[in-house]
Amino acid sequence: MSDLVFVDSSFDKNKTKEYTLSIQVSLDGFSFSILNGHKECIALNQFIPFKTNSDNNPINSFIEIVRNHELLNLSFKDVSLLWISDKVLLIPSEFFSEDFAFESFQLSHCLEKNEYLEWNELPELKSWIVFSFPNNIKEFVQSHFKNSKLYHHCLPFYKEALNQKIAENHPQVFLNIQNYFFHVIIPDRNGKHFINTFSYSASSDLAYYILNIFKQQKLNNERSRLIIDGLVQEDSNVILLLKKYLGQVEVKILPSEFRINKSIPHKEYNQFINLLNLSRCE
Repeated sequence: MSDLVFVDSSFDKNKTKEYTLSIQVSLDGFSFSILNGHKECIALNQFIPFKTNSDNNPINSFIEIVRNHELLNLSFKDVSLLWISDKVLLIPSEFFSEDFAFESFQLSHCLEKNEYLEWNELPELKSWIVFSFPNNIKEFVQSHFKNSKLYHHCLPFYKEALNQKIAENHPQVFLNIQNYFFHVIIPDRNGKHFINTFSYSASSDLAYYILNIFKQQKLNNERSRLIIDGLVQEDSNVILLLKKYLGQVEVKILPSEFRINKSIPHKEYNQFINLLNLSRCE
């Protein structure tokens, strides 16, 4: 278990049938956490990158690593898989149906032959999160783990943002940054939330999109707070650039008690935030 970045003294691999396993997966790699019956994190595994050689595509790498990982072959009470991607959209509950989800999704994204659609209800927005998911991963997870559920990583991100106190005059801006794309939500007291996903290729592009959001939404650069999590560090170029133009830029960090492995960079920890917040959604 040398790849664990945090493990509580109460963790007992002989009691995993009482625990909940949460796995966060992207096309780059995955990580996981283990929670006890009180939804407290008792083990957190570092990011495991997928092999990139021609013989192993990301999905096959995920399957191979899981099959050979000691902890991931134990029995758990519940298993949740959190999928990270930019192929996602929101559909208001009043319009939602399976047929409408398929039609709407394909207006914005390409649904590949090896993908299927999944959806999570988001009552706080009276909406459904619709996203594509690789068939092979779904089939493997459902066969390898009992009682498994599939979620998009926007679910805990949106929920956490909407659970914060909404400022009346100067709304807060929440960002989740991933490789080459980011999700943003600006909660509104009157329910007119701004939600979108943007692609970027460099730090300058990312900063441009964020500053343009402030401009288009007519936010005060000094008063509206920008709160960021995901693949980002306090001293990264984009944060240093944003602080030149915005008065309040905050990078969310994982609580210090989880950061016991000194060899792991801070951005490695920051990407665990939504993984741990997923337990609040279930």
